[in-house]
Amino acid sequence: MTKYLYLLIVIAFVSCSSEKSYKREADDFQFSYQIDTVMVDAGEHFFFLNWGLSLSGVSKDRKYLYNLNPQDLLLEVVDLDNLKFKEAIKLEKEGPNGVGGGYISSIQVLDNGNIMLYDFNTIFEITPKGELVEKFDFDSKNLNGYDLGEMNRLSHRGLFTGDGKTYAAPISGNSYPVSSKGLGILDKETKELQFVPLDMFADLDKFQIALEMEGGGTMSTGESFFSQFEEDQLYVSNSAFNEVYVYDIELDSLSHHTFNSQLTENARILNFPTNVTTREALFDASGEKNKQIQFGPFISDPTNSLYWRFSSEGKDNSDDTFSNDYYLTFFDREFNMLKEQKIENFRGIPETFIKDGMLYTFLNIDDELAFVRLKPILE
Repeated sequence: MTKYLYLLIVIAFVSCSSEKSYKREADDFQFSYQIDTVMVDAGEHFFFLNWGLSLSGVSKDRKYLYNLNPQDLLLEVVDLDNLKFKEAIKLEKEGPNGVGGGYISSIQVLDNGNIMLYDFNTIFEITPKGELVEKFDFDSKNLNGYDLGEMNRLSHRGLFTGDGKTYAAPISGNSYPVSSKGLGILDKETKELQFVPLDMFADLDKFQIALEMEGGGTMSTGESFFSQFEEDQLYVSNSAFNEVYVYDIELDSLSHHTFNSQLTENARILNFPTNVTTREALFDASGEKNKQIQFGPFISDPTNSLYWRFSSEGKDNSDDTFSNDYYLTFFDREFNMLKEQKIENFRGIPETFIKDGMLYTFLNIDDELAFVRLKPILE
C-alpha cells in the first residue's frame, strides 16, 4: 500500500482586496493559501470509503480520526499525526456491548475520547475500544420540563456537548411532512428538556421538494442545517441563508447574526417546483435548486481564533456542462465577517476538519484515503 507521501503541491497565492467593517480590523485582514494532497498509509488494511467519510469523527486533540464501516460494524482508527492506519475495532451488534444492527447516520467523538453512534431511534455511547457505556432513546415519558405530547419527538439527529452532559436536537412532529419548530436542549443527568423556538426550520421547509409516489409514499429532498457546540454555546446555521443562530445555554438567550456577501447571493430563492410527480422531475428541480448559493457549516479554528465557512454557487458552462465556484469566508469568534474570497484549484467540501491550523478535506484516490490540505497564510 502507499506510504505517506505528497502527491501534489499546488501553491496559489491570491491577492486580496479588503472590505471596511467589523470589529477585528477587517480592512487589515489579508489571506492567501497553499494547497497540497497527502495519502494515508493503510498498510494491509482497506478503508471503507463507500460513503466518503460521512460516518467519521475526529478526537478533540486532532490526533485520531474514527471512521465507521457500517456494513461490517468496524471502527477504523487513523493516526493523523503520522497519517497512517492505526487499528480497526470490531463492534458488536448484540450482547453487553451491542450497538444494534440498525442505521447509524453519524458519529461524534466526545472530549474524553468516547464515541457517540447516532442510530435512527437510539444513540449509543461507546469507548474508543468499542465497549458500550450507555444508550439513549429519549422516550418522552422519561423526560421532564417541556412536554412533547403525543405528536412531537426529540430527534436523534442532534449532538452532545463535548463533555457529553447536554444534548441538542430539533423537536419535530411524528407524522409526514416532518416539520421542526425549534430546538430541544436536554440535560442528560436531570432529563430536563427545554424548548427553544427557531423560525429557521420553517424557512427551510419552503425549499423542500416532494415527490408523491405510487402507493401513497413520499420522497423528498430539503435543505441542510448544521449545529455545533463551543463550550456552553450552540451554533446553528443552514445551507440556504447567510446566517447563524447562537444559543447560550447558561444565559438561556438566542441571538441571530446575518451577513452580507459581496461575492455571492445571500439566500436561495424559490424558482423551482416543490411538488413533482416523477423521479425525473425531482432530479430536475433539485438540479435547478443546486445551481443557487449553498452555504456550508462553520468550521472552528481555535489556533487562529477564527471560524471558516465554505460556500458554493453553480454555473452553466459554455459546453453545456455544469460546475461550481467555491468561496471561503472568515469570521472572528464573535461572528464578525472578516474576509471572503473565491478559492481556485479547489474541489467540493464533503467532510472537513482543521488540524494544526490547516483544513483537511477528504479525497478518494483509487479507493485509498487521502486528504487535500489547505494551509492559510494570514497577515
